[in-house]
Amino acid sequence: MGNVLTRMREEQLTLRVERDGVLVAASDRVGLKPLQDMSFQRSDLLDGSDVALPALGLAAAYLLIYGKVGRAFAHTMTKEARNLFREEGIEFAADSFVRKLPTAEPLGSFDARAKKAVTLLAFVEELKRASA
Repeated sequence: MGNVLTRMREEQLTLRVERDGVLVAASDRVGLKPLQDMSFQRSDLLDGSDVALPALGLAAAYLLIYGKVGRAFAHTMTKEARNLFREEGIEFAADSFVRKLPTAEPLGSFDARAKKAVTLLAFVEELKRASA
């Protein structure tokens, strides 16, 4: 599966970014905000990196693609995110694939917004406007 996912779990993180097996960024904050901040303010950290998240849906996939991630890992990944990574040629792995994220998952509400936005750029612009 990828040691980055194991390390994220062991360290009780919600986001772990590695390059060549070396930690470059991490967060223990819940929700999409840590990934959003990194995508908009420090995308150089994502570029070509391995990224692990507990759950990965369409919204997170959009932000990872926007940040030019190298590989994506998750415990749970939506089939929609999986299909998007395939289209973009991004390597990925997950423990399980689901139709949609559980309602208790903090990223689930962002997936609805991502679907409504229709495209990656529309979603990114909406998030930028909302955080301005």
